[in-house]
Amino acid sequence: MENKVTLESIVQKIVGEMYIVLPDGRTTVCMLTMKNGYTIKGVSACVDASNFDMNIGRKIAFEDAVRQIWPLEGYLLAERLFWERAVPVASNPPEAPKKVHWTQTPEGKKKMAARKRKGAGK
Repeated sequence: MENKVTLESIVQKIVGEMYIVLPDGRTTVCMLTMKNGYTIKGVSACVDASNFDMNIGRKIAFEDAVRQIWPLEGYLLAERLFWERAVPVASNPPEAPKKVHWTQTPEGKKKMAARKRKGAGK
């Protein structure tokens, strides 16, 4: 697997695209469907409906949707790289420190000595 996100890697994950021109006659919405079923929406619009060109609207809406995929793919890559580095460490954990019985602590030794003194006086 690559250690970087590329336009090619993003486009390869797109399995569907759908375009809708809104009733205002100047706005195009592009919905991209990714291999995992997640959808991303991109939008384009011109100022004046008389300047509307469907091909340009589709191109810009598609580019807007793809632009939104970049940070998502970057996050996925960072997550994958993190776990690739973390798993070897987690599968070989350092030895746990041995638990010290309370009687072996300085406070515990004092308490035990006091108990012995009380018991010796009986």
